Amino acid sequence: MKKERIIQQLPTAAEEEAEIPILPQEIIVEILSRLPIKSLCQFRCVSKLWLSLISDPLLAKAHLKQTIKNDYFYSQRKRVIISSHNLYSLEYESIGKDASFDGNLVALELDYPLKDNPNGVAELLDSAKDGFLYCERSEDDEFPVMVKLNLPCCVNPRNWVDILGSCNGLVCIAPDEDTLFLFNPSMRESKRIPDPPSEYAPNGLSVYGFGFDFVNDDYKVVKLGCGTVCVYSLRTDSWRKVVSFPFDDNVYESGVLLNGAIHWMASRGDGADYECVVAAFSLEEEVFLDMPAPDAVDTSFEFVVGVLNGCLCVLHSRNQMHNDFWVMTKYGIGESWTKLTLSISYICMKPLCLAQNGEALLEVDGKLLLYNLEDDSYRYIEVHGIPAGDGFEADTYLESLISPNGYCRSGMQMQY
Repeated sequence: MKKERIIQQLPTAAEEEAEIPILPQEIIVEILSRLPIKSLCQFRCVSKLWLSLISDPLLAKAHLKQTIKNDYFYSQRKRVIISSHNLYSLEYESIGKDASFDGNLVALELDYPLKDNPNGVAELLDSAKDGFLYCERSEDDEFPVMVKLNLPCCVNPRNWVDILGSCNGLVCIAPDEDTLFLFNPSMRESKRIPDPPSEYAPNGLSVYGFGFDFVNDDYKVVKLGCGTVCVYSLRTDSWRKVVSFPFDDNVYESGVLLNGAIHWMASRGDGADYECVVAAFSLEEEVFLDMPAPDAVDTSFEFVVGVLNGCLCVLHSRNQMHNDFWVMTKYGIGESWTKLTLSISYICMKPLCLAQNGEALLEVDGKLLLYNLEDDSYRYIEVHGIPAGDGFEADTYLESLISPNGYCRSGMQMQY
């Protein structure tokens, strides 16, 4: 009898549901925008309603806005992405945070499109027998040519993944030659960028840049090659030929995003009229502007641009050792170029960001280090979980809900 009275006092499911307060959508979005990506991804599995809410582009934009304006969320959601025959992610928050940081980090291996596609060297080794490779000079050869392989016993079977740019949580990668994807490492979503029409893609070396057009709310990939400039729009999922490249066709590195434009080192003119400039492609207007390079820069192909703490940089990028670079302290003002001399020499260097303690996180000749710009001290960072000897390239990204499929008119969502 007592048990029956207890059961009768329990609220029904309908009564419980009625007691749950119904919050306005803007309050729900505000709450969810403060949560980490990992939690939001788990919440998508709760119900169709939660899946729909968390997949809403409005929440993605609110979450990104919260990340950018709040220093705490920014440090929590920032990551370093590393390419070394694979993609890896490093936590940013602990890098140089305090005296307890011992210079050791553990890399998290990422899943990404075409990850397990074998490279040409691996396929070559698979065709070898007893250390010999057999090949035919022509189909009519009765006896194939026998070649002795002189390759290392351990060859990485995966292709090198080029990191072409990063913006708002999306990373533009090329896991195979001229095969581009927009990839959100946090959401494990990607979209294959279609190949440009043949008339937009002449044979020859091509370089790329990636960024966000704030005015038109669109993510764009810019391709330079053989004097041609074409732009891929994520919103329309299509390429357009926009302008001719108004500089010499000797650009060899990916462009760098800053202030709504993608920047490359470039040159123009001959003889006494020859000059090096920083070429800036406006993602909004889709035109080129140029800014003066530092006076010491006399050959554009030996230098690259970078960004450090929101300032444009020019760095050496070729075969000799150097210990300096230039920072443009006022964007677009040539007179503001300031030369910085380091206590370490480098062949190739890429500024990544400022660490928690204000030190500069740099990629120097395939290694990470923290550099104190005030006292010129530095320390290398040991990254565990990445095969030794391969070297790597690095960039940064933000954890975000931005879907590479959310801006496109059509396109299937790919998850790994």
